[in-house]
Amino acid sequence: MPEDPVPPTPHALPAPEGPAGAESAAHAASLASGENPASTSSRGLVFALAFAVLSFSMMQTLLVPALPLFMAEFGIDASLAGWILTSYLLCGAVAAPILGSLGDRYGHRKILLLTLGIFVLGGALAALAPSLPVLLIGRVLQGASTATFPLALAVVRRHTAGATQRSATGWLSGTLGLGAGAALVVGGVIVEALSWHWLFVTGAAMGLVSIGLVAWRVPASARGNAARTDWPGTLLLTTGLLALLLGISQGGSWGWASPGVLGLFGLSAVALTLLVVVERRTASPLIDVRTLARPALAVTNGLTLFLGFIPYVFYVGLPVLLQADPAAGHGQGFTVTETGIALLPGAVLVFLGGRFAPWLIGRVGSKLAACVALTVMGIGGIGSAVAPNSLAIIVVFFALVGLGNGIGFAVVSDLVASLAPRAEIAAALGVNGVLRTVGSALGAPITTAVLTSVAVAANGASTLGSFTALFTIGAAVSVLGAAFALTLPAQR
Repeated sequence: MPEDPVPPTPHALPAPEGPAGAESAAHAASLASGENPASTSSRGLVFALAFAVLSFSMMQTLLVPALPLFMAEFGIDASLAGWILTSYLLCGAVAAPILGSLGDRYGHRKILLLTLGIFVLGGALAALAPSLPVLLIGRVLQGASTATFPLALAVVRRHTAGATQRSATGWLSGTLGLGAGAALVVGGVIVEALSWHWLFVTGAAMGLVSIGLVAWRVPASARGNAARTDWPGTLLLTTGLLALLLGISQGGSWGWASPGVLGLFGLSAVALTLLVVVERRTASPLIDVRTLARPALAVTNGLTLFLGFIPYVFYVGLPVLLQADPAAGHGQGFTVTETGIALLPGAVLVFLGGRFAPWLIGRVGSKLAACVALTVMGIGGIGSAVAPNSLAIIVVFFALVGLGNGIGFAVVSDLVASLAPRAEIAAALGVNGVLRTVGSALGAPITTAVLTSVAVAANGASTLGSFTALFTIGAAVSVLGAAFALTLPAQR
């Protein structure tokens, strides 16, 4: 698929990585002739990118069913086992904007292939890990794949246009949620049939297939201005994000008012404040803070926090509820695999929501589409809170949460890609991904705190009241998000 013709700007020079120049002329001719952009080449491009996004998104939750096995294998407690997930999260938050910025400068396809190569290397290392430290190194390397999503969207932005572009954005956004949900089922099956090693083998194999597809179907992108690397900005961003996410992840175990957590939050505030100061004075900043401060983009990034937080309330709370012993007066007594199957409709609706979003945006605009997405999530939260002990109710209303989440992510992705300067798309999407990660990172400890606080009153046993309170919080945050969406400036 050829590239869009890009007018020369100080940030986006029309110098292709490879033989993309001739393709640009062909693409321009096809657009001028009114040819349907949804060609076979376009479909191949989207499929290759969607498979790459699926590979990375599945590794976010594929290991969840295996956490007890890791605890037994390495003789660790739940707190240490949690770092098998947290290490991926932390690296991803840092890697996404940095690799996105490199993609804007040196070509999105080239950096995407590099990212997938690191992902495969991490999977192979983790699969052979003889100890927990080696496994964590593998997970850190895998975390770099978080940049796959913003890089893929940047490729779509450069190589498609109009309805085809929005459709492709919907595919990628839907695949992001589908992978995370489907992995709960796939991970359970792999763990029960084989061993935890095969979780990483599966991820590495998908990464290798992704590399082949991207190399085959994704054309070279025009390079941006290959300016000097912004090392001060990179260091400050890394420090600020690591301190923030580490403080959030450890707040529940260390205590939110503990010196360690408060110190991490203080360090994060100082580093991110300095980042803004430094980036405003840098000729070629890692992150253009002036662009991020634009009202429409700032509100869009704010919405991403809501969209990251709300699903995690259910991802963490519902497995606890569904796997609870019915003898306690609630729960279904499900196995890990049965729990994943029960949650699968919600994951499928995330995908369908992403596919439905382009049509909705075209009919009502981005502002109302975002409001609809969060309202649907709120309805899902209310329904779950009303009857948390009914399996049918939980499945149906969690599916609504998934539907709203899929629509919301597609709307946000489309907005960021539309609002950010063309030469900074991947970096802006990477920052947006960081905010999604921050929202998710807030969801886990808050969910645990709610379930624990209510359980204390019931002599340590979670009650239906615990889950009613939790899902009510999810619904309330959704309503706030819907109101916040109405502050979006009207988009043309």
